[in-house]
Amino acid sequence: MADRPRSAVRPRSARYGARPLAASETAREPPPPADGDDCWWLFYTAYRLTTTDIALAGFTNAALLDASRWRGSNEQSAAEVAAAELAYTFGFPAHMKFPAVDDMHQDALVSALRQSFTNRGGDLLIIFQNTVVLDDTTATRVDPTSGMEEGLNVIARCVDAINRAYASAEQAGDANLAGVSVVLEGFGRSGLPNLQGAWSHAQRVSFDVQPFTDALPT
Repeated sequence: MADRPRSAVRPRSARYGARPLAASETAREPPPPADGDDCWWLFYTAYRLTTTDIALAGFTNAALLDASRWRGSNEQSAAEVAAAELAYTFGFPAHMKFPAVDDMHQDALVSALRQSFTNRGGDLLIIFQNTVVLDDTTATRVDPTSGMEEGLNVIARCVDAINRAYASAEQAGDANLAGVSVVLEGFGRSGLPNLQGAWSHAQRVSFDVQPFTDALPT
């Protein structure tokens, strides 16, 4: 992975300027950030954020998604449990709900997220909790499309969908678009250089991730 860019202080809008690339057929590095400090929106921590951490970074609204609930179910896959939690957390209307965060329903997820970001205004910090499994006693499954742990692969899909939803809303000039940032709690303890996953064998995603300390005032 290329050297990390300079630190980025959270901008006036939680998300503005350059973003990592959306999904592509092969995993690749995002482009260098644009000049200025309005660049980075995807962060990681090695610990669980506190309300003080969130406030110091300037965020006033947060949405929590606990990936630990997505793992270890014999009845449902991580993709199915994640779809239900996303719909509940963001309040997707009934006609925009979908059964799983998978290749077949990725466009439905992007559309539902875009609607939830539009006419919302302000900032929104989306926090994925328990992004990696650190307990050897926790049962995990490997996603065959990516070779990654199933829960982490679904997180990568969600991050890609968030990126695409925001990018399409911004390009279309959607009204009162919220400034969206994302934090991967615990990812700093994974030892992974960046966030990778796949929607299918042909469509992989890869995102550079900045330490959350870069979002704090200097």
